[in-house]
Amino acid sequence: MTAATPSDKTTAPDRTDEPESLEVSVVICTRNRARQLAEVLDSAAQLDLPPGLRWELLVVDNGSSDDTEAVIRSFSDRLPVRYTREDTPGLSNARNHGVMAARGMYLCWTDDDVRMDRRWLAAYVEAFRRHPEAAVFGGRVLPRLEGGAAPAWFVEHHLKHPIASPMAYRDLGDEELPLSFSGNRIPYGANFAVRTTEQRRALYDPELGVSPTHKRLGEEVDAVYRMMKAGATGWWVPGSVVHHLIPPGRQTAAYIYEYYFLAGATTAHLKARRPGDNYLIVDGEYPSDFALSRWRCYRRSVRRFLTYRLARRRGDPRWIEDLAGLGYYLGMGSYGSAAEKTFIDLKHRFE
Repeated sequence: MTAATPSDKTTAPDRTDEPESLEVSVVICTRNRARQLAEVLDSAAQLDLPPGLRWELLVVDNGSSDDTEAVIRSFSDRLPVRYTREDTPGLSNARNHGVMAARGMYLCWTDDDVRMDRRWLAAYVEAFRRHPEAAVFGGRVLPRLEGGAAPAWFVEHHLKHPIASPMAYRDLGDEELPLSFSGNRIPYGANFAVRTTEQRRALYDPELGVSPTHKRLGEEVDAVYRMMKAGATGWWVPGSVVHHLIPPGRQTAAYIYEYYFLAGATTAHLKARRPGDNYLIVDGEYPSDFALSRWRCYRRSVRRFLTYRLARRRGDPRWIEDLAGLGYYLGMGSYGSAAEKTFIDLKHRFE
């Protein structure tokens, strides 16, 4: 395929037609991360591709003010890259722009802070062809700690609960298996793929994901939930791997607290907006925390704070789980209140 030039901008896609003749659109959303983007594009340029694959790499610029476009332009002789811009801020808005602008029959999603394994895309293409009945696919996300000086406690526990989730660590094993919300066999946002037809029926919720007006999680899980609820099936693709780069700023207790605070706030948001129809509910059953009142959340957070302080003073690694619980219950309890920003700003007190 002839590489599209980055000057082929799409500023307001409103496509409602069926996907075009390309087999795959790789979609990356980015904002003011030109240096990181250059590194992921370099890894894309080294992919081992199936012979004759018709594909594009679509980069959605969510209102960058740095040299993002110039970086993309510099890869136009190495990749079938296409630049498009969505100035309405918010990750879900950028994702939806990419969905409507894409030309492929399948969308392969990844982030601007990963490195692609050489067979990342080839493994997906093989799975698409092997499972034409399926619409959702997911692969491995393996954290790679950057900076060389991570705390010993972080290195020891970063692939275990509760740190694994903030690292977006996802590894369901070496065997192909059906995806399912039951048993938490679902992909994460740094590495998943969706058939475009189903994706256009299940766009990303602008009230989820990171934006200037809010920080919430789970916009990709929410979209997958709605697709699978409507009957879509999916497969785990163990051969598709990305390495998620974890900078020093995320190798901290403050980051763990912040992540779980946002997880709690997201839970409260789904409870308020879609109490009977969201991805936290599997087979019609509410998780036990879902029914907690604000004051019960606060009481639990106080208990978690006390056990956190005691465990950390003793050097007991259970302080990590207590800190995660503290963040979660404060996030859930303070959602929508005047205290929400005050509590999230406490994150710097845990270092």
